[in-house]
Amino acid sequence: MRLWEFTKVRGSSIKLSERIGAAMGLEDGNQLYSVLFKYEQEGSKSYELILSAFGPDSYRNLSHVTIHMRDVPGALAQAAKFLSDRGVNVLNSVSLSVISDVGMVWKILVDLGFHCELDLIVEDFVSLVKKGDPGVSKLDHIEVQRSEMNRIFTRGSSIRSGSGKMEQRRAGPDPLTDAGYYLPTCFQDVLGEVEGNTVMMVADPDNWLLTVTFLREDSRLVRISLSLPDSPGAIHRVSDSMASMGINLLSVFTKVQIYHQRMILDAVADIGRCDDPDGLEERILEALGRLDGDYELMEYSAVEL
Repeated sequence: MRLWEFTKVRGSSIKLSERIGAAMGLEDGNQLYSVLFKYEQEGSKSYELILSAFGPDSYRNLSHVTIHMRDVPGALAQAAKFLSDRGVNVLNSVSLSVISDVGMVWKILVDLGFHCELDLIVEDFVSLVKKGDPGVSKLDHIEVQRSEMNRIFTRGSSIRSGSGKMEQRRAGPDPLTDAGYYLPTCFQDVLGEVEGNTVMMVADPDNWLLTVTFLREDSRLVRISLSLPDSPGAIHRVSDSMASMGINLLSVFTKVQIYHQRMILDAVADIGRCDDPDGLEERILEALGRLDGDYELMEYSAVEL
């Protein structure tokens, strides 16, 4: 699933696309909490902004619960009662019928509060099933997992060591409006002038977090779409060819078109630091022609923001 977008900072605001906003449940009126990280490495620096609709004080109590149940009337109500009886507060969630009239899945972000333990949820469920309790007769299976929100919000999304990562500021709750997310003054003091800067937004639907990365001022984005063989080594060959030209791949999405025959690679790349960026399309075509196999450049175009 491609849950990322590129945009520009306009008037100190970052506009969320409709697709990203819908996937994350973010819309006009939401209150967002935020944290800004700075990364320094080999003389360069970059910034990462993490946004959440949930306050950091509650992160340690947030967990993921997945309930598999029968696709019949009353199953969702039964699952909700099972959770409420244990003091579990349902937050963001999505349910989907997996097989009509057979099974469905409810994926939930929950707040356990201070009176419920994660492991006890599963233990209670198993105990009730063994007893044949009618209160769980429409439920099949429950999975629980601690949310990664606390780790990401306090340490940043990058887990690479030695990256010179430093938390700069925290803010919120701040409103999300039609104009987007307005960067708080405390963030602007760190970032400096960012009007017109390109940013990459990446949605994390599992943890309900949105990450915003500020790209280099000299970034120049292009969209590259390739058709290549669905075989081992094909992705390595095309990515290695582009790396030799100084092309920095920011996002890559691959999908099989015909199994064991053809696949598509769609990428957004930064060519701002390439030698002769205006001649890259021709150089990519020449490089593909030298590869052993059927490689085709389907699209090469500037990303207009």
